[in-house]
Amino acid sequence: MIYHFVKIGIYILSIGLAMIALSCFRFDESIHKGKVREFYLFYIMASIVLGYLFASFIIDFGNLSFSYL
Repeated sequence: MIYHFVKIGIYILSIGLAMIALSCFRFDESIHKGKVREFYLFYIMASIVLGYLFASFIIDFGNLSFSYL
């Protein structure tokens, strides 16, 4: 039960870190005037994808580490 809460916490933390990491890029130079809504949709989707991949790596790495103990 606690494992599932930890997993959810890792996913949420990873998505937040991905949003922070993506904010360092200067996307404002490449956004067209009428496409701001589409950019925010892309930004949220990219953050979720990157956060999911990073969290999956951390969770799998943790599972492998604990399986060898």
